[in-house]
Amino acid sequence: MTPFVKWFLLNSVLFTAIYFAEQKDAFSVMIKNDASHLTIVIMALYVGLTLLIGHLSFHADVAREKDKKVLRKKSEIGWFCAEHFFSLGLLGTIIGLCIATQGSLSGSSEVSQIVAGLKHGLNTAFYTTICGIVFSLLLQIQLMMLKSELEE
Repeated sequence: MTPFVKWFLLNSVLFTAIYFAEQKDAFSVMIKNDASHLTIVIMALYVGLTLLIGHLSFHADVAREKDKKVLRKKSEIGWFCAEHFFSLGLLGTIIGLCIATQGSLSGSSEVSQIVAGLKHGLNTAFYTTICGIVFSLLLQIQLMMLKSELEE
């Protein structure tokens, strides 16, 4: 099976799973509850990098040895971004914790206001971390498939 067909099949399954997850509002809830908007950035980068990997996989089918070296260099962009999706998720965690703790904990604030602020900040923290980890892993799977083809 060619690298492009493998890439296409994997992404067909992934995007079908994403479609069904969105039917349960999985991604809408993440986007709506993320005050930092880093989940949108991570998702957009994931789609762009998936298309790049698909492009590289398509060309890896017919590449000669010197062309494979160029494709390996271009795939380094994907590895760099995959490693930093996790960092973006952690950045969202820090932003979320800052949001969660910015509310006043003085006796003048109502408990419901304090809890609402904590919930909003912790949602941001958890959703960006989940998004960063999941999309980093999915991107690394695609890159490993491409790497195995380019090293043969």
